Amino acid sequence: MFVWNCNGNEKDMKINLLKGSFTYGAVTIFSRIAAVILIPILTRLLTPDEYGALNMALTIVTLANFVVTFEVAQAVTLFFSDRNRSDRDVYPATAIRFSLFMYLLLLIVVVIFGKTVSGMVGDSNIRGSIIIDGAMLLGANGCFLFLQNQLRIEFKSREYGALTLGYVLLTTLGAITGALFFPHPAEGVILGQTGGAAIIDIAGMLMLKKRFSGSFKKEKLREMLKFSFPLVPAGLLLLGGQQVPKFILSIYGSLEDVGIYGLAYQIAGFSALAVLGVQTAITPSVLANHAEVETPKNLATLFENFSIVALLLCTSLSIFAHELITIFSVPSYGRAANFVPALSFAIALNNLYIFFPGKIIKGKSASQLMASAGSFLVAIIAGIILIKLDGVRGAAFSTLLSAGTFFFIWCYISQKLYHLPVNWVKMFIIAALTVTVCTLGIFFMPAGLTFYVIAIKCVLLLLFSCIIAWEYIVRWWKRYVG
Repeated sequence: MFVWNCNGNEKDMKINLLKGSFTYGAVTIFSRIAAVILIPILTRLLTPDEYGALNMALTIVTLANFVVTFEVAQAVTLFFSDRNRSDRDVYPATAIRFSLFMYLLLLIVVVIFGKTVSGMVGDSNIRGSIIIDGAMLLGANGCFLFLQNQLRIEFKSREYGALTLGYVLLTTLGAITGALFFPHPAEGVILGQTGGAAIIDIAGMLMLKKRFSGSFKKEKLREMLKFSFPLVPAGLLLLGGQQVPKFILSIYGSLEDVGIYGLAYQIAGFSALAVLGVQTAITPSVLANHAEVETPKNLATLFENFSIVALLLCTSLSIFAHELITIFSVPSYGRAANFVPALSFAIALNNLYIFFPGKIIKGKSASQLMASAGSFLVAIIAGIILIKLDGVRGAAFSTLLSAGTFFFIWCYISQKLYHLPVNWVKMFIIAALTVTVCTLGIFFMPAGLTFYVIAIKCVLLLLFSCIIAWEYIVRWWKRYVG
């Protein structure tokens, strides 16, 4: 990591930011742990097709959240953070009223037309009600995210942490309770999470009741929508590029295939731990210090270091995929292990782009839309072709191709705008070694939860780690031992 010099008030500000970052990082880790605990519970309570229906419903909820409120929370972040505005308190009050109205309107529309769109998540007799439940979950989660964002931009890290921890606990308990006691477990998970989120929404509203007590202003809403509306397509296309193979798989495959793909995607998501915490901290730091001479070099070093960590995680997930699926699920999900390697690299690529800030520094939103659109187009074309040919495996590789397209377009344009002196030869060599070791571990090593299998895979992983991190090991040895 690198640190920029600062003095006086600026130093105090950065100390406060570090304290806040610690709180956010701790909450994020707790959230990830809760999500990990939930995986083996749900896979034992839900069949693969029920897990697939749940996965589809939650994916639709996530995508719809980009559209329903037109990302108005991002506009609140911009306008409320401007302390020169005497009327900045009006923006949160206006935005929360608008968001609540839009979520209520969506629920009414879904109740009326729910049966028409129920085919999107299957043809079982419970799928239509899942759509309605998903709309309620969308509203509850959307309100929570708005409240969470408001606490963050007001630097209320303690309240932020308390609200988020409460959300994680109640939605996790709600999901488990719903799966255990509701007649249809997948629907019970959604209803349980909705109830937990709704309770936290009430608590958050009480925390921020003074902030939201202002009046609704139409002109402020128009101002916010003018800013936030262009952000919707880029975000929707980016997330859509990551999720569209799942929808194509539901068309040409089955809900069971979607469930297998969903579990593999969740296990592969551990590769995102490589950049845990840095996503929140790096952008404001870069915006504040991008003009300094050493910043490009420092960013390039950060990218190389975090890429090596990401490749180590992807290699670990690829080699131990069968063992992880055995631990986190039951035999009916066993084939999910075959798709973890491709998805782990895809998720890593979808996170590493943050080290290339050229578009953000130069404010090139059109370039961001280009990368997202390219990723989305590749996901559709590759998804249709590959899923027809090879089902779930095709979905995994189309996700990887989509992520690679986004990463390389983003990096190419960003490097033109703000060049980082990355040692690409070194990175390509490490990537080639990674593919070689993954191939060896996947196709030429046994699988199973035995001492012999675990030991031999750990030895391979240790040797690989020493090879690609040799430069850092030598540097550490000279500094602390030699």
